[in-house]
Amino acid sequence: MPIKRSNPKKTGVPGIRQDGPNRYLVRVDWTDPKTGRRRKREAVAASLAEAVALREDRSAPAVERPATRRRFAAYAELWLEEHAAELAPSTRERYAGELARIITVLGDQFVDTLTEGDVRRWRDELAREVANSTVNAHLRTLRVVLEPLVRDGVLRRNCARDVAALREGRTKGARGTALTAPQFERLIETTRRLSGIAFAADIGRMILTLAWTGMRRGELLAFKWDDYKDCELHICRALCTTTRTEKTTKTDDPRLVFVAEPLALVLEEQRRWLIETQHPGLASGLVFPADPKHAIVGMMRRELTEVSWCRCGSVLDKPLRKIVAEADVPRISNHSFRRTYENLLRQAGVEDLVRRSMAGWRTEEVQRIYADIDRAEREKAALAVVRLVRQAKP
Repeated sequence: MPIKRSNPKKTGVPGIRQDGPNRYLVRVDWTDPKTGRRRKREAVAASLAEAVALREDRSAPAVERPATRRRFAAYAELWLEEHAAELAPSTRERYAGELARIITVLGDQFVDTLTEGDVRRWRDELAREVANSTVNAHLRTLRVVLEPLVRDGVLRRNCARDVAALREGRTKGARGTALTAPQFERLIETTRRLSGIAFAADIGRMILTLAWTGMRRGELLAFKWDDYKDCELHICRALCTTTRTEKTTKTDDPRLVFVAEPLALVLEEQRRWLIETQHPGLASGLVFPADPKHAIVGMMRRELTEVSWCRCGSVLDKPLRKIVAEADVPRISNHSFRRTYENLLRQAGVEDLVRRSMAGWRTEEVQRIYADIDRAEREKAALAVVRLVRQAKP
Protein backbone atom coordinates (compact mmCIF):
# COMPACT_ATOMS: atom_id res chain seq x y z
CA MET A 1 0.00 0.00 0.00
CA PRO A 2 1.26 3.52 -0.70
CA ILE A 3 2.64 5.47 2.24
CA LYS A 4 0.29 8.16 3.48
CA ARG A 5 2.21 11.42 3.58
CA SER A 6 1.30 14.28 5.86
CA ASN A 7 0.17 17.56 4.31
CA PRO A 8 0.02 20.05 7.19
CA LYS A 9 -2.02 23.22 6.75
CA LYS A 10 -0.95 26.77 7.48
CA THR A 11 -2.27 28.30 10.67
CA GLY A 12 -1.38 31.92 9.98
CA VAL A 13 1.36 31.79 12.63
CA PRO A 14 4.90 31.59 11.21
CA GLY A 15 6.55 28.27 12.01
CA ILE A 16 3.33 26.51 13.06
CA ARG A 17 1.29 24.15 10.87
CA GLN A 18 -1.71 21.98 11.70
CA ASP A 19 -1.35 18.28 10.93
CA GLY A 20 -4.80 16.98 11.73
CA PRO A 21 -7.02 17.47 14.75
CA ASN A 22 -5.18 18.26 17.99
CA ARG A 23 -1.76 18.03 16.30
CA TYR A 24 0.33 21.10 15.57
CA LEU A 25 3.88 21.03 14.19
CA VAL A 26 6.24 23.70 15.53
CA ARG A 27 9.47 24.65 13.78
CA VAL A 28 11.84 27.40 14.87
CA ASP A 29 14.88 28.50 12.82
CA TRP A 30 17.69 30.16 14.76
CA THR A 31 21.36 31.03 14.55
CA ASP A 32 23.85 29.23 16.78
CA PRO A 33 25.95 32.01 18.40
CA LYS A 34 29.00 29.74 18.66
CA THR A 35 29.13 28.65 15.02
CA GLY A 36 26.97 31.15 13.14
CA ARG A 37 25.19 28.24 11.49
CA ARG A 38 21.42 28.19 10.95
CA ARG A 39 19.75 25.56 13.11
CA LYS A 40 16.21 24.33 13.51
CA ARG A 41 14.18 23.07 16.42
CA GLU A 42 11.00 21.05 15.98
CA ALA A 43 8.22 20.01 18.37
CA VAL A 44 4.62 18.81 18.42
CA ALA A 45 1.77 20.42 20.38
CA ALA A 46 -1.84 19.42 21.05
CA SER A 47 -3.33 22.89 20.59
CA LEU A 48 -2.56 26.13 18.82
CA ALA A 49 -2.01 27.94 22.12
CA GLU A 50 0.46 25.30 23.25
CA ALA A 51 2.20 25.49 19.88
CA VAL A 52 2.60 29.26 20.18
CA ALA A 53 4.03 28.88 23.68
CA LEU A 54 6.50 26.25 22.44
CA ARG A 55 7.54 28.51 19.58
CA GLU A 56 8.24 31.40 21.93
CA ASP A 57 10.10 29.14 24.37
CA ARG A 58 12.37 27.66 21.70
CA SER A 59 13.12 30.86 19.83
CA ALA A 60 16.58 32.36 20.19
CA PRO A 61 17.53 36.02 19.69
CA ALA A 62 19.27 36.92 16.46
CA VAL A 63 23.04 37.23 16.71
CA GLU A 64 25.03 39.98 15.10
CA ARG A 65 28.16 38.50 13.52
CA PRO A 66 30.92 40.82 12.38
CA ALA A 67 32.40 39.73 9.08
CA THR A 68 35.87 39.52 10.65
CA ARG A 69 35.02 36.65 13.01
CA ARG A 70 36.91 33.46 12.27
CA ARG A 71 36.01 29.86 12.84
CA PHE A 72 38.49 27.62 14.61
CA ALA A 73 39.16 25.56 11.46
CA ALA A 74 40.27 28.62 9.47
CA TYR A 75 42.28 29.98 12.41
CA ALA A 76 44.08 26.65 12.99
CA GLU A 77 45.08 26.38 9.32
CA LEU A 78 46.39 29.96 9.37
CA TRP A 79 48.29 29.37 12.62
CA LEU A 80 49.98 26.27 11.21
CA GLU A 81 50.93 28.11 8.02
CA GLU A 82 52.41 31.06 9.93
CA HIS A 83 54.47 28.84 12.27
CA ALA A 84 55.54 26.22 9.73
CA ALA A 85 58.99 27.73 9.21
CA GLU A 86 59.91 27.61 12.90
CA LEU A 87 58.75 24.02 13.46
CA ALA A 88 60.76 20.88 12.77
CA PRO A 89 59.19 18.81 9.97
CA SER A 90 58.22 16.01 12.36
CA THR A 91 56.67 18.51 14.79
CA ARG A 92 54.82 20.23 11.96
CA GLU A 93 53.40 16.91 10.83
CA ARG A 94 52.32 16.03 14.37
CA TYR A 95 50.62 19.42 14.88
CA ALA A 96 48.81 19.05 11.55
CA GLY A 97 47.44 15.64 12.52
CA GLU A 98 46.37 16.75 16.00
CA LEU A 99 44.72 19.94 14.75
CA ALA A 100 42.86 17.96 12.09
CA ARG A 101 41.37 15.80 14.84
CA ILE A 102 40.49 18.84 16.98
CA ILE A 103 38.82 20.55 14.00
CA THR A 104 36.37 17.66 13.62
CA VAL A 105 34.72 18.83 16.86
CA LEU A 106 35.59 22.52 17.28
CA GLY A 107 36.16 23.49 13.64
CA ASP A 108 32.81 25.24 13.04
CA GLN A 109 32.94 27.26 16.24
CA PHE A 110 33.98 30.92 16.27
CA VAL A 111 37.28 31.27 18.11
CA ASP A 112 35.99 34.14 20.26
CA THR A 113 33.22 31.91 21.67
CA LEU A 114 35.48 29.08 22.84
CA THR A 115 35.01 28.33 26.53
CA GLU A 116 36.43 25.98 29.11
CA GLY A 117 33.27 23.88 28.80
CA ASP A 118 33.75 23.48 25.04
CA VAL A 119 37.32 22.25 25.51
CA ARG A 120 36.34 19.92 28.33
CA ARG A 121 33.56 18.35 26.26
CA TRP A 122 36.00 17.90 23.36
CA ARG A 123 38.57 16.34 25.71
CA ASP A 124 36.07 13.90 27.18
CA GLU A 125 34.74 12.94 23.75
CA LEU A 126 38.25 12.27 22.44
CA ALA A 127 39.07 10.22 25.55
CA ARG A 128 36.43 7.70 24.51
CA GLU A 129 38.38 7.01 21.30
CA VAL A 130 42.08 7.19 22.21
CA ALA A 131 44.41 6.76 25.19
CA ASN A 132 44.68 9.46 27.85
CA SER A 133 48.28 10.18 26.87
CA THR A 134 47.12 10.95 23.32
CA VAL A 135 44.35 13.21 24.62
CA ASN A 136 46.87 15.12 26.74
CA ALA A 137 49.18 15.55 23.74
CA HIS A 138 46.29 17.07 21.75
CA LEU A 139 45.39 19.29 24.70
CA ARG A 140 48.96 20.64 24.91
CA THR A 141 48.83 21.46 21.21
CA LEU A 142 45.52 23.27 21.62
CA ARG A 143 46.98 25.35 24.46
CA VAL A 144 49.84 26.46 22.23
CA VAL A 145 47.55 27.28 19.31
CA LEU A 146 45.13 29.36 21.40
CA GLU A 147 47.84 31.47 23.07
CA PRO A 148 48.02 34.13 20.30
CA LEU A 149 44.26 34.72 20.69
CA VAL A 150 44.82 35.69 24.32
CA ARG A 151 47.67 38.06 23.41
CA ASP A 152 45.50 39.67 20.72
CA GLY A 153 42.57 40.13 23.10
CA VAL A 154 40.24 37.80 21.17
CA LEU A 155 40.00 35.49 24.20
CA ARG A 156 40.13 36.74 27.78
CA ARG A 157 41.79 33.52 28.94
CA ASN A 158 43.35 30.49 27.30
CA CYS A 159 40.45 28.12 28.01
CA ALA A 160 42.56 25.08 27.08
CA ARG A 161 44.90 25.85 29.98
CA ASP A 162 41.93 25.90 32.36
CA VAL A 163 41.14 22.28 31.46
CA ALA A 164 43.15 19.71 33.39
CA ALA A 165 45.03 16.93 31.64
CA LEU A 166 43.76 13.40 32.14
CA ARG A 167 45.48 10.98 34.47
CA GLU A 168 47.93 8.78 32.59
CA GLY A 169 48.63 5.25 33.73
CA ARG A 170 51.86 3.39 33.26
CA THR A 171 52.78 2.36 29.74
CA LYS A 172 51.39 -1.10 29.01
CA GLY A 173 52.24 -3.87 26.58
CA ALA A 174 55.61 -4.49 24.97
CA ARG A 175 56.63 -0.83 25.15
CA GLY A 176 56.14 -0.81 28.93
CA THR A 177 58.14 -3.98 29.60
CA ALA A 178 61.66 -4.05 31.03
CA LEU A 179 63.91 -7.12 31.12
CA THR A 180 65.61 -8.43 34.23
CA ALA A 181 69.37 -8.99 34.19
CA PRO A 182 69.07 -12.76 33.43
CA GLN A 183 66.51 -12.07 30.68
CA PHE A 184 68.75 -9.36 29.24
CA GLU A 185 71.70 -11.77 29.16
CA ARG A 186 69.63 -14.41 27.34
CA LEU A 187 68.51 -11.82 24.80
CA ILE A 188 72.11 -10.72 24.15
CA GLU A 189 73.28 -14.31 23.63
CA THR A 190 70.31 -15.13 21.38
CA THR A 191 70.90 -12.02 19.27
CA ARG A 192 74.51 -13.02 18.68
CA ARG A 193 73.50 -16.59 17.82
CA LEU A 194 70.77 -15.61 15.31
CA SER A 195 72.71 -12.77 13.64
CA GLY A 196 73.59 -13.69 10.08
CA ILE A 197 71.22 -16.68 10.18
CA ALA A 198 67.68 -15.53 11.01
CA PHE A 199 68.42 -11.93 9.97
CA ALA A 200 71.30 -9.84 8.64
CA ALA A 201 74.34 -9.60 10.92
CA ASP A 202 74.33 -5.79 10.89
CA ILE A 203 70.69 -5.83 12.06
CA GLY A 204 71.83 -7.90 15.04
CA ARG A 205 74.53 -5.34 15.77
CA MET A 206 71.90 -2.57 15.70
CA ILE A 207 69.85 -4.41 18.33
CA LEU A 208 72.93 -4.98 20.50
CA THR A 209 73.76 -1.26 20.27
CA LEU A 210 70.26 -0.37 21.45
CA ALA A 211 70.58 -2.85 24.30
CA TRP A 212 73.94 -1.54 25.58
CA THR A 213 73.11 2.19 25.25
CA GLY A 214 69.36 2.67 25.79
CA MET A 215 69.26 4.83 22.65
CA ARG A 216 66.00 5.89 21.12
CA ARG A 217 65.34 4.26 17.77
CA GLY A 218 65.61 7.55 15.84
CA GLU A 219 68.97 8.22 17.48
CA LEU A 220 70.27 4.82 16.41
CA LEU A 221 69.16 5.34 12.80
CA ALA A 222 71.04 8.68 12.64
CA PHE A 223 74.12 7.45 14.58
CA LYS A 224 77.38 8.39 12.79
CA TRP A 225 81.01 7.40 13.25
CA ASP A 226 81.85 11.02 14.04
CA ASP A 227 79.73 10.59 17.18
CA TYR A 228 82.05 7.82 18.45
CA LYS A 229 85.29 9.16 19.88
CA ASP A 230 87.44 8.74 23.00
CA CYS A 231 85.54 5.58 23.97
CA GLU A 232 82.29 7.53 24.26
CA LEU A 233 79.19 8.04 22.15
CA HIS A 234 78.09 11.62 21.67
CA ILE A 235 74.35 11.20 21.12
CA CYS A 236 73.29 14.49 19.59
CA ARG A 237 71.13 13.69 16.56
CA ALA A 238 68.08 11.69 15.50
CA LEU A 239 66.36 10.81 12.25
CA CYS A 240 63.22 12.66 11.13
CA THR A 241 61.15 9.87 9.59
CA THR A 242 59.10 12.39 7.59
CA THR A 243 61.91 14.03 5.64
CA ARG A 244 64.62 11.37 6.15
CA THR A 245 66.93 14.12 7.45
CA GLU A 246 68.75 14.74 10.72
CA LYS A 247 67.24 16.63 13.63
CA THR A 248 68.12 17.13 17.29
CA THR A 249 67.28 14.52 19.91
CA LYS A 250 63.82 14.41 21.44
CA THR A 251 64.79 16.60 24.41
CA ASP A 252 67.38 18.58 22.42
CA ASP A 253 69.94 17.63 25.07
CA PRO A 254 73.12 15.97 23.69
CA ARG A 255 74.53 13.34 26.03
CA LEU A 256 77.58 11.09 26.43
CA VAL A 257 77.51 7.32 26.91
CA PHE A 258 80.70 5.43 27.74
CA VAL A 259 81.42 2.49 25.42
CA ALA A 260 82.06 -0.62 27.51
CA GLU A 261 83.83 -3.67 26.10
CA PRO A 262 80.73 -5.54 24.76
CA LEU A 263 79.59 -2.48 22.81
CA ALA A 264 83.12 -1.67 21.64
CA LEU A 265 83.36 -5.16 20.09
CA VAL A 266 80.01 -4.67 18.32
CA LEU A 267 81.05 -1.32 16.83
CA GLU A 268 84.49 -2.64 15.85
CA GLU A 269 82.85 -5.56 14.05
CA GLN A 270 80.44 -3.23 12.26
CA ARG A 271 83.24 -0.93 11.06
CA ARG A 272 85.30 -3.88 9.84
CA TRP A 273 82.32 -5.30 7.93
CA LEU A 274 81.60 -1.96 6.22
CA ILE A 275 85.21 -1.63 5.07
CA GLU A 276 85.65 -5.25 3.97
CA THR A 277 82.45 -5.19 1.89
CA GLN A 278 83.13 -1.64 0.68
CA HIS A 279 79.56 -0.78 1.54
CA PRO A 280 78.30 2.09 -0.71
CA GLY A 281 76.84 3.77 2.38
CA LEU A 282 80.29 4.34 3.90
CA ALA A 283 80.38 7.86 2.47
CA SER A 284 77.26 8.79 4.47
CA GLY A 285 79.18 8.40 7.72
CA LEU A 286 76.34 6.35 9.21
CA VAL A 287 77.28 3.50 11.50
CA PHE A 288 74.36 1.41 10.24
CA PRO A 289 73.63 2.42 6.62
CA ALA A 290 70.77 0.77 4.76
CA ASP A 291 71.18 -2.14 2.38
CA PRO A 292 72.01 -0.69 -1.09
CA LYS A 293 69.01 -2.36 -2.76
CA HIS A 294 66.62 -1.07 -0.11
CA ALA A 295 68.15 2.42 -0.26
CA ILE A 296 67.59 2.66 -4.03
CA VAL A 297 64.04 1.34 -3.78
CA GLY A 298 63.34 3.84 -1.01
CA MET A 299 64.66 6.69 -3.11
CA MET A 300 62.38 5.74 -6.00
CA ARG A 301 59.34 5.23 -3.76
CA ARG A 302 59.78 8.58 -1.99
CA GLU A 303 60.73 10.33 -5.25
CA LEU A 304 63.98 11.67 -3.77
CA THR A 305 66.74 13.21 -5.85
CA GLU A 306 69.49 11.20 -4.13
CA VAL A 307 69.87 8.02 -2.14
CA SER A 308 69.11 8.19 1.58
CA TRP A 309 71.23 5.67 3.50
CA CYS A 310 69.10 5.97 6.65
CA ARG A 311 67.24 2.80 7.46
CA CYS A 312 63.47 2.50 7.84
CA GLY A 313 62.17 2.75 11.41
CA SER A 314 60.56 -0.72 11.30
CA VAL A 315 63.74 -2.55 10.25
CA LEU A 316 64.22 -4.07 13.72
CA ASP A 317 60.65 -5.15 14.42
CA LYS A 318 60.61 -8.61 12.83
CA PRO A 319 64.16 -9.60 13.96
CA LEU A 320 63.34 -8.53 17.51
CA ARG A 321 60.22 -10.73 17.53
CA LYS A 322 62.35 -13.70 16.47
CA ILE A 323 64.88 -13.01 19.21
CA VAL A 324 62.19 -12.65 21.89
CA ALA A 325 60.59 -15.97 20.90
CA GLU A 326 63.92 -17.82 20.81
CA ALA A 327 65.26 -16.34 24.06
CA ASP A 328 61.98 -16.98 25.91
CA VAL A 329 61.74 -13.45 27.34
CA PRO A 330 58.67 -11.18 27.68
CA ARG A 331 57.49 -9.42 24.52
CA ILE A 332 59.35 -6.12 24.13
CA SER A 333 59.69 -3.32 21.61
CA ASN A 334 62.67 -1.22 20.55
CA HIS A 335 61.76 1.34 23.20
CA SER A 336 61.77 -1.31 25.93
CA PHE A 337 65.56 -1.17 25.88
CA ARG A 338 65.38 2.29 27.46
CA ARG A 339 63.39 0.90 30.38
CA THR A 340 65.75 -2.04 30.69
CA TYR A 341 68.80 0.22 30.55
CA GLU A 342 67.42 2.46 33.32
CA ASN A 343 66.59 -0.50 35.55
CA LEU A 344 69.92 -2.25 35.09
CA LEU A 345 71.83 0.96 35.79
CA ARG A 346 69.84 1.45 39.01
CA GLN A 347 70.31 -2.16 40.11
CA ALA A 348 74.04 -1.80 39.46
CA GLY A 349 74.11 1.04 41.99
CA VAL A 350 74.59 3.91 39.53
CA GLU A 351 73.52 7.27 41.01
CA ASP A 352 70.38 9.01 39.76
CA LEU A 353 72.24 11.97 38.30
CA VAL A 354 74.55 9.73 36.27
CA ARG A 355 71.68 7.58 35.01
CA ARG A 356 69.68 10.64 34.01
CA SER A 357 72.66 12.04 32.14
CA MET A 358 73.42 8.83 30.24
CA ALA A 359 69.84 8.03 29.27
CA GLY A 360 68.82 11.59 28.46
CA TRP A 361 65.95 12.00 30.95
CA ARG A 362 65.14 15.68 31.32
CA THR A 363 63.48 15.41 34.73
CA GLU A 364 63.32 13.01 37.67
CA GLU A 365 59.59 12.56 37.02
CA VAL A 366 60.19 11.25 33.50
CA GLN A 367 62.98 9.03 34.80
CA ARG A 368 60.61 7.46 37.33
CA ILE A 369 58.14 6.61 34.56
CA TYR A 370 60.75 4.26 33.09
CA ALA A 371 61.65 2.62 36.40
CA ASP A 372 60.39 -0.87 37.27
CA ILE A 373 61.06 -2.85 40.44
CA ASP A 374 61.54 -6.56 39.76
CA ARG A 375 61.07 -9.59 42.02
CA ALA A 376 64.73 -9.77 43.10
CA GLU A 377 64.63 -6.16 44.33
CA ARG A 378 61.37 -6.73 46.21
CA GLU A 379 62.80 -9.86 47.82
CA LYS A 380 65.97 -8.02 48.80
CA ALA A 381 63.93 -5.23 50.39
CA ALA A 382 61.74 -7.65 52.37
CA LEU A 383 64.75 -9.62 53.66
CA ALA A 384 66.44 -6.38 54.67
CA VAL A 385 63.50 -5.58 56.95
CA VAL A 386 63.68 -9.07 58.48
CA ARG A 387 67.42 -8.67 59.18
CA LEU A 388 66.83 -5.25 60.72
CA VAL A 389 64.15 -6.58 63.06
CA ARG A 390 66.24 -9.60 64.12
CA GLN A 391 69.23 -7.39 64.84
CA ALA A 392 67.03 -5.21 67.06
CA LYS A 393 66.26 -8.12 69.44
CA PRO A 394 67.73 -7.61 72.93
